[in-house]
Amino acid sequence: MRSSYFLQSAIFNSNQLIGILAILFVLLVTLLSSQGINGITKISSFGGAFMIGMNAIFIIASLVTIIANKGVTAQPIHGISSFIESPNPAFKTPIAIISFVVYAIFAYGGMENLGGVTDSMKNPAKTFPRGLVIGSLLTIGSYVLMILMTGFSVNYNHVIAKSSVNLGNVTYVVFNQLGYQLGVSLGLSHATNIFLGVLFTRMIALAGLMGMLGAMFLLVYSPIKSFIMGANPELWPKKIVTLNKHGMSAYAMWIQAIFVSCIIFLVAFGGSAAASFYQILTDMVNVSTCAPYIFLVGAFPFFQKKDIPHDFVVFKNHFWTNVLVIFVEIIVCLGIIFTCIQPIIEHDFQTAFWTAFGPVFFGIVAWIFYNHASKKITK
Repeated sequence: MRSSYFLQSAIFNSNQLIGILAILFVLLVTLLSSQGINGITKISSFGGAFMIGMNAIFIIASLVTIIANKGVTAQPIHGISSFIESPNPAFKTPIAIISFVVYAIFAYGGMENLGGVTDSMKNPAKTFPRGLVIGSLLTIGSYVLMILMTGFSVNYNHVIAKSSVNLGNVTYVVFNQLGYQLGVSLGLSHATNIFLGVLFTRMIALAGLMGMLGAMFLLVYSPIKSFIMGANPELWPKKIVTLNKHGMSAYAMWIQAIFVSCIIFLVAFGGSAAASFYQILTDMVNVSTCAPYIFLVGAFPFFQKKDIPHDFVVFKNHFWTNVLVIFVEIIVCLGIIFTCIQPIIEHDFQTAFWTAFGPVFFGIVAWIFYNHASKKITK
């Protein structure tokens, strides 16, 4: 224990150590994912079930707390404004509010990746749309409900607004406070209240690990299958589209892992304070997750018009489909643009650079690569 602490304090600061651990995690997930789809589906299902369980515990504990406190909330409610105005001063301006759209979109990020594994499902024409609808409703319901219930036990100014709280640890702070306030509301001893806070923190940490494992295994594999294995194989070098003995695009997955590891390393060793470090990572993930939706959503009307068999059709009216696509495109584009602009307005140029870096850099690389590959095919 002492040796690990000495290693951290003498060689790496906390951000750098977390960055190194994140890189090792990416490499481990890539190694295990390359062994086949069966392991990916099992770990994803287990991780998802774990997170659903923690959501249920959060809701039950919050309800017990508010009932025991006779309806008195930790975060005061002052009329309708308390439900439409954020207590976070960082989200007071119109630009900041619009930039929060990417946070909302990220709540559903990854659902499109399920399309890449439908061929591994049993009766996908029936189970996939049903699972998509149920998952969407659960996501919407749990987010709205849990954001509201956070105020039952957590006061923003007294708990979250502290300088020691950042986007990396805020979940643990909230669950620790929930466990502690649950004990207080039930009239338990101070030692028991502290124990409940620690217990809830450990539980959400374990659930987060399980959920992240499930998400990472799917995200490492599914986009590569969709964008590489689903494209014209002549566009790619032969080694990229070659499958290993487990039927996985291992070579492409390792290239992806190296790129991700390099970006994590540059951000972790960029000299940011903890709060800035997690803000940069969060904005990078949100923007890079949302940017592909611009193309996916925009391509949908053209995909519908193609003369190919569709197992199921949800949007049958072309006019309203186009209206919905335009509306979604505007929302997504504004959210991404203002997420990149907000740090510039606050003179946080480091966050602004890394937020826009991913989509811009990889967009340029993709454009150059596609043009080069297209010329080779036409020759």
